[in-house]
Amino acid sequence: YDAERLMIDQQLAYLEQERRRAERDKLIEVQRFRATQQGRPLAREFDLNNPNELLEDVPGRTADDDARLSVSGMQKFYGEDLAHGQRIKAQKEEIRQWCSEAAAAKAEQQRMVKEEEAAFAASLQNIDAMKSQMEATAREARTSINKSVADYNQAQAASKRERERAQQVYELQCNVEEIQANLAGTTLTEDPSVGRSYVAPNRLRPDHYKGMSPEEQQLVLNEQALQREQKAEAARTALAEKQASDATLEQIRQLRCQSETLVAAKRSEIRTQCMEENRKLATEQMANTSYLEKTVYMNVIDEGFYSQFNTTSR
Repeated sequence: YDAERLMIDQQLAYLEQERRRAERDKLIEVQRFRATQQGRPLAREFDLNNPNELLEDVPGRTADDDARLSVSGMQKFYGEDLAHGQRIKAQKEEIRQWCSEAAAAKAEQQRMVKEEEAAFAASLQNIDAMKSQMEATAREARTSINKSVADYNQAQAASKRERERAQQVYELQCNVEEIQANLAGTTLTEDPSVGRSYVAPNRLRPDHYKGMSPEEQQLVLNEQALQREQKAEAARTALAEKQASDATLEQIRQLRCQSETLVAAKRSEIRTQCMEENRKLATEQMANTSYLEKTVYMNVIDEGFYSQFNTTSR
């Protein structure tokens, strides 16, 4: 498969080189055709755009049969043109020759285009054929690989089924043997003697323990009853302590309420005394201020105050 893939890659590379060579030859031929057949001097309107027209110009008349002579030039009159028919014929022949050359060039160009298109189509067909062959080869390879994988998977599935069947048979045998061993052994029995140690009868074997004896169960029940009585006694004691604590707290609360009432009454009495003292002080202050303003500091200006001014001179 790898050899075929390498061979196909080489063929594709060769076809790609051929396609590039054909394109290069086409471009070279187009450039050659343009250089030989489409130059500026060969254009029909070159005489109108010729930069050397003045340098190549000739005198107005070189001979009597000069084709450039016109009626307006008054160099040659109508009755004197004896080569008119021959000139017209030569012009038509020249036009016919130009048309033939243009048609031949166009036909040649169309032929070259058709050949290039045919070559390109052939290369495309070759590439399509190679691609089809590669795809067919790849499909065959994939089909072969898928078939091999399917056969391998079937073999693996059969092997897995065989292993699972053998494992199921083995597990079934083990389960039957385990059931028989449990039925025949002392593991599932209720014999308390198997729970005692063979080294010391007072020791128990946790892996063979079958439960407590009736005496041990009775001891446990007695211990549980004693614990319930102790718990009930502790609950009664806690309840009595809680009731005593509540009574003490209630007594303290009542004493605090009485103290707060007495404090509030004392504060009210103190505020009343302060208000009375402040009222007395305000009355005394008002009386003192009135006495000072009306009796002591009357501040009345008499005539003697004004007579002391302007009594002397410098």
